[in-house]
Amino acid sequence: MGSPNTDNESKKKESTEEASIDALKHLLFQPESDRLAMLENRLDDPMTRANEISRSLPEAVSLSVMEGDRLTRVIQPVIDDSLKESVRKNPKALADAIFPALGPGIRKAITATIMGMIQSLNQVLNHSFSIQGIKWRLEALRTGRQFAEVVMLNTLVYQVEQIFLVHGDTGIVLEHVVAEGAMIQDPDLVSGMLTAIQDFVRDSFSTDGESESDGDLDTLRIGSNRSVWVEKGEHAFLAAVIRGNPPMELRTFYREIIEDLHLKAGSALAAFDGNTQPFALFRETLNSGLRFKEREDSQQISPVVWLIVALMVAAAVALPAYWGYRVNQASQEWKGRLEKIRDQKGVLVVSVERDDGVYRLNGLKDPLVEDPLTVLASENRSDIRARWQPFYSLDPAFVFQRAQTLLNPPPGVTLSLDRNTLIAKGKADQAWIDTFDIRATAIPGIDAANGDTLVNTDRIALSTAVNTLTALKIYFENNSTELIPGQTQKLSRLIETIRDVNRLMVILNLSVQITIVGHTDSSGTEKYNMKLSRERAETIYAFVKSRSMSYGFINTLGVGTQVRLKEETREEDRQFNRAVSFRANVLSANQGTPLNRRALQDPHPKPDGS
Repeated sequence: MGSPNTDNESKKKESTEEASIDALKHLLFQPESDRLAMLENRLDDPMTRANEISRSLPEAVSLSVMEGDRLTRVIQPVIDDSLKESVRKNPKALADAIFPALGPGIRKAITATIMGMIQSLNQVLNHSFSIQGIKWRLEALRTGRQFAEVVMLNTLVYQVEQIFLVHGDTGIVLEHVVAEGAMIQDPDLVSGMLTAIQDFVRDSFSTDGESESDGDLDTLRIGSNRSVWVEKGEHAFLAAVIRGNPPMELRTFYREIIEDLHLKAGSALAAFDGNTQPFALFRETLNSGLRFKEREDSQQISPVVWLIVALMVAAAVALPAYWGYRVNQASQEWKGRLEKIRDQKGVLVVSVERDDGVYRLNGLKDPLVEDPLTVLASENRSDIRARWQPFYSLDPAFVFQRAQTLLNPPPGVTLSLDRNTLIAKGKADQAWIDTFDIRATAIPGIDAANGDTLVNTDRIALSTAVNTLTALKIYFENNSTELIPGQTQKLSRLIETIRDVNRLMVILNLSVQITIVGHTDSSGTEKYNMKLSRERAETIYAFVKSRSMSYGFINTLGVGTQVRLKEETREEDRQFNRAVSFRANVLSANQGTPLNRRALQDPHPKPDGS
């Protein structure tokens, strides 16, 4: 083992070596680390990247335009979609933006067109009724030209018919514009001929000591009335075909055009590779050079022109008057249509507004009126928009129709309306009568309901059932509680009648008390006959009970011979008294014990048996 001092010295030495290595790393790699950190910050920081792009973006766009139409093709769909979306969301904003320029532009175009037409017409008319005009007509007949063309040739000072922009080194036509009505030759053929003539003149007539531009051709005469002016630049030249005698100021204007072109597209001209698309930007500039001038004519304006002007002024006065008449007529027509809508029953027009040629109606409409605009079936309704809120009209026709619909009277009932009272006549069951009593006065426009003359068919049915029951007799064997043969059908009728009575008393809220009364003939003792008559009544009650007809409103009574069904004058009469009869008393709902309707129902009816 080493001493402690040796270990400490070793550790100090290692620490010194590590510090030296770290210092060396810092010297070797720190600059690169700082540069990488800076680059990483430029890539990660959006604001730094945006600032760098903003400084180079204009130059990049300019170079892209000069090199071709790729940028246009890329940006155009985005601009188109943005414009469409803007128009879709708020078309008024675009209309407001272009309105200040649109109105003056339209007025200027119309004014220029009318003045040009008047000037051209005036020129032709002036020369038509003059000695000079007659000469020009003869010239037109002789040469086969149109009279207007002859007039123009004799009155024109100068006109620039065509302008060529030609690349100087290749002779390729970069752009070509033509005046309206001028005769056109093949631009490439003309360019080739001009380039060849330029080379010929330069080679034939240039001398030593002259610069190359001193031998260039700047004017070429064609016939007696045409010339070609050439303005040459460093990489391209401009050639203008001119008829007549142009002023020298025009040459200065063309020189400014060729200089401006080299200033804006000099690099593109120097690196020209045969693609002429970038130079289409200068078409508008070249079009500005298609100028013309006519001789001023001091002759007075022709009377025919004054007549035409007078007619135009008269039209300008008559058109507003006619327009006012049409507007007034349309207003009267609309008032008539509106009156038709307002005159309808169940319709109330609250307000009328007009917006962009469309009439907007707001009002109230009874639900029984389908569409108030159908009254205009034979007229145009495309300019009307209606918004209706529901309401109940108190017109008697609508009140009665609403009562018919809501109450839906049965075939045997007729309804009538007397002022605000609804009257019902005829035959109806208790359910409809209850509905009439409850719902009639709830209908808007009906204050009272009168159904006093209604015949209750359920009451008639109850009365019929009660009469059927009281007329029914069931006969027994002598001195027995056994039925004689042939009573099965009567028992079935008994069960059916009791069920009808039960159903109708519940519907009518009445109480019916049925008593099964037992009888005997006069043979036997009175005590025995009373007992036998009770047993006969209880036998029938037991039969009713066996058919689930054990109702609280049925009881039994034995009367023996005290109540005879028939006087016994002979033996056959005794059989009529060996029977059971039925009694039924109809009570109102407030008489006796109140009815328990649920207890009166028959939940498990059984079929009738013999």
